[in-house]
Amino acid sequence: MLAALEGRAVDPNGLPMGLHAAVDGNQATREAVARLRAALVGLDQGRKTALRDELLLNREPCNFLTDRALPVPTIPDVVFSHLKKLSVHLYERTAKLVGVEAACGECIDDHCARFRAAAEPGNGNVCCVCGTDYLAQIRAGVDDNEQWRGPYDHLLAKDDYPLFGVHPGNLLPICHTCNSKAKLAKDLLHKNGLRRLSFSPWTESALPAEIQVTIDDTDVFPRVVVELQGGTADRQEKLDTWNEVYKIKERVEGEFLALREKVGEDVTAVDEAGFMAGLEQRSLAKAAASRVSPFNYWRARVYRAVRTMDHASRDALRLAIQQSTPSAQAMESLFFN
Repeated sequence: MLAALEGRAVDPNGLPMGLHAAVDGNQATREAVARLRAALVGLDQGRKTALRDELLLNREPCNFLTDRALPVPTIPDVVFSHLKKLSVHLYERTAKLVGVEAACGECIDDHCARFRAAAEPGNGNVCCVCGTDYLAQIRAGVDDNEQWRGPYDHLLAKDDYPLFGVHPGNLLPICHTCNSKAKLAKDLLHKNGLRRLSFSPWTESALPAEIQVTIDDTDVFPRVVVELQGGTADRQEKLDTWNEVYKIKERVEGEFLALREKVGEDVTAVDEAGFMAGLEQRSLAKAAASRVSPFNYWRARVYRAVRTMDHASRDALRLAIQQSTPSAQAMESLFFN
């Protein structure tokens, strides 16, 4: 884009060795680039200069999430559609070209494998956004870079912010539920036309003290309640955005609607002392394995919350667990029956 705005040819040396040739050798990519270049060249000089100046700032996409005063580059309408088509094409079609892989040193599957590696700097195979689902199931006997991978979330949606459609800092591996059921087309930067703050997932996270998990025992059946409480207005806004976009609160509370059955999976309830000891033991074990299996983090928080319930309410829950015996079911009848 800078080359077109400055009236010069693209310098292949400004890209990783071989990348320009690999991309230029793809006819569909070459045609999409040509259409974008023509739209840029057709701008009047004032708009060329303004857009060039914005591009030269070279902002990281996540910077816009944490600073609502930082202006997002304005793409002229005549350019936007061509940039969007190129961005979508590059993301969906070009990432696995052999020449692109050779020039970049890895493909998107390699990147995902590194992200979810068990050892540092890997983040594990549990979704870092919600903690409620795997990025993708792991298959035995399959190389890391051949495993199924979960979707990549465009933090700034490629349809709305195509300038960052293939920017590595804008791509975050997340679970299918977060990507395709919760977030969908929601905009992390704007709500009702107004800028808002959001977490930058590469540098920020919700703090344990900001996530309150309690048990509401005022009704017949106790229920889990999740509240997100930031220490400052900015932190609260980021928590609210996280929850509004990815539906954290309702998903976690929904998982534990059957609180008796969920606690009973892990903790025996023969007597009060054993129940309390079991809750403590299982909460510690789940917390230590929070990146191993989905909902481990949330189970740890729920078990701690059960420990702090009113004694009478907690004992009623314990007795309900003790008295509920799961219906016997032959293992052979589990699948396809």
